[in-house]
Amino acid sequence: MSPKSSSKAPPPTAPVRGALALLVLGLAESGLAIFQWMQLLTLRGGGATVCGLSETVNCETVWNSPFASRVHEVLGIPVAGLGVLWGLVAVGLSALYLAWARAGRSVRPAANGLRLVALAGAVSVLVFGLASFSTGAVCPTCLGTYVLVLAFAGVAWRGLPGPVAPASGEWGSTLQWTVGITIAAFLALLLPGRATPKASDNISALLPPPPVSSQGSESSGQASKPPASLEEFLGSLSADQKQFIADGLAQYRASSPLPAVAPARKLYGPPDAPVKIVEWTDSKCPHCKALVEELSVLKKRVPEGTMSLEARQFPLDGACNPAIPRRGPDAPSVRCTAARAQICLEGASDYWELREKLFAAQAFLDTERVLEIASSGSVSRMQLDACMSSPATAAKLQEDSTYAMKHHISGTPLVVVNGRQAPPSAPLLYALVMAGGNPSAPAFNVLPPPRPMPAGGDHAGHNH
Repeated sequence: MSPKSSSKAPPPTAPVRGALALLVLGLAESGLAIFQWMQLLTLRGGGATVCGLSETVNCETVWNSPFASRVHEVLGIPVAGLGVLWGLVAVGLSALYLAWARAGRSVRPAANGLRLVALAGAVSVLVFGLASFSTGAVCPTCLGTYVLVLAFAGVAWRGLPGPVAPASGEWGSTLQWTVGITIAAFLALLLPGRATPKASDNISALLPPPPVSSQGSESSGQASKPPASLEEFLGSLSADQKQFIADGLAQYRASSPLPAVAPARKLYGPPDAPVKIVEWTDSKCPHCKALVEELSVLKKRVPEGTMSLEARQFPLDGACNPAIPRRGPDAPSVRCTAARAQICLEGASDYWELREKLFAAQAFLDTERVLEIASSGSVSRMQLDACMSSPATAAKLQEDSTYAMKHHISGTPLVVVNGRQAPPSAPLLYALVMAGGNPSAPAFNVLPPPRPMPAGGDHAGHNH
């Protein structure tokens, strides 16, 4: 026997085509998850995202859901961060597989790890998909993530060599690498994850704490002390937040003040308040829901008597709003029903509470749910039904639409402060209240120069 024939044959080279496909899919999913995280930061900063297209196609609704908020609270990183985490682990194990294959080492720990990651991704798609479905909105970028993760799972199951499940002696090395890479990636993402504002913290964190009444003020009738001066408030903001208020203030200054078209029917606060806010909303508009939540916080943060709030309706349905083109039959819609119900609640003592309940239930709102919530307080269902079908209610809805058109409404929500359009931003509204409605107050001099306004920048709605 020759020396050549007696030499030990080299180990077979592991196939790499499947691992290369997994590397590409992992990189694509990581990039999409990073983009979603950046969009989430834009949303938390008060901006609009590219996927906030309508009330049904809206990533913002999904990202602001109680489920997403809970995930962020428990794990310290948002749902988009979990997508980045999964992608980093998938990329790391794919690269490890390719490096071991090139070196002639056994690729089984990496292959087993990739299949475990694929299984975790498939389960996550099911969980997050059901959570998104429960919000009543579709998140296009989330759907893209689901497709990439499921494609990864298919390749991992069929495109890698060897048995699908690790053998009894392979679990140790498999978990060592998979868990190790996962922990390293999680720790790397934890700092930016904790720095990302949560949905529940977004407004409260940007506004000073509520006014604290002095001891015995409830019995003596003494007024609450202001939570902070305008100077203190502006000084506490970050550079990005100051820039955001500067831009919004420039839009507010550029708009032309108009006199009120009609007297207020329902008012929170005194009629002679120095800052009078009028807002128009649609019950299924996600930005309107955010505005209602922000105003609920704002009412508790400003000094008593400094602000009045008037709520008006602008349903995005031509069946009851002549300013909107008709797109179907005149059958009752949730938008029209909710608008009429809110008008009929204007005389109720629990108006603001019931209105906030309507918007809180936006994801599950239909006509019956509207009526159920609206009649859960001081107004009975019989009274509500009679009012909603009355000509007086239709006339009030017409009045709200005409009033909004005077301000050239381009989308909901529309916010008007002392006759001028203003961006629907709680920090900006708080600053205007603290300035007594004066957009040229000296305290605003600490703000940076505003950035150039986009075309049509005087129209502050979100084009829903």
